[in-house]
Amino acid sequence: MLDASKYRNLLYVLPSLLIYGAFVLVPILSSIALGFTAWDGISAPRFVGLENYIALFSDPVFTVALKNNLLLLVFYVALPLLLGLVMAAIVTSIRSGEQLILRTLYFMPYVMPTAVLGIIWRWLYNPAFGPLNQALKAIGLKALALPWLGSFTFALPAVGFVATWYYAGFCMAIFMAGLARIEPSLYDAARVDGATPIQSFRHISVPSLLPEMRIVLLLTVIASIKSFDLVFTMTRGGPANATLVPNLYMYQLGFDLGRYGYASAVAVIGAILIFAVNAVIHRFMPERGGER
Repeated sequence: MLDASKYRNLLYVLPSLLIYGAFVLVPILSSIALGFTAWDGISAPRFVGLENYIALFSDPVFTVALKNNLLLLVFYVALPLLLGLVMAAIVTSIRSGEQLILRTLYFMPYVMPTAVLGIIWRWLYNPAFGPLNQALKAIGLKALALPWLGSFTFALPAVGFVATWYYAGFCMAIFMAGLARIEPSLYDAARVDGATPIQSFRHISVPSLLPEMRIVLLLTVIASIKSFDLVFTMTRGGPANATLVPNLYMYQLGFDLGRYGYASAVAVIGAILIFAVNAVIHRFMPERGGER
């Protein structure tokens, strides 16, 4: 006989499953289906097969967006990871009272919505009255007072700098949690053997933090591929697509040009990239320190 209590327990998770299905699974499946159609959002979708995907990989604008996203990996992933490691090592080495203050200050940017930060930094970068250029002029560096977000050379690094500032504190918090689980006796033994603090950090801390690095890589790489808020609020992809990323291109295709089928194909490619990166990180990064 069937145990009715087991099926009765499903009633407790059914509301969550319904909400998840309605707001996550249905949109995902709809996007995949729309990727095979031409749809303007008003008339009935017209099935076009792989036409959107074939056009996408010969689309020079999409190629530019992918290249920009690849460059942003430096600011979203590499720099926050390195800075987070250094900040975690410094903060954990000082007294508890000062440690609390620094930890709070470094982590504070991550608490704020990225859209709000984008608006604030757009004002800071303003070439006419922004505090950054005003400060440069005040100290005699007028030549460095540039139109940061209007420059083909500096617009992408300017946006990327904000991403680094945003994620460095998050990486620091993850690494500090990892450092807290390392046995102090390891550092004591290294100190007795004559190891310097830098050598202890390199040979004890870094290998022990591999699981935390795995988490940081997963989250920051995904955030880079999904980047939209900062770019949208700071530059809208300009100047001349210098800061365009795939998610913003998808938004422009759908909401500005009414090419929802083509925009859905961009979304599907983005999802595939995220799954591929996840698979690579899971394959080559250990779940526990010391594994290879």
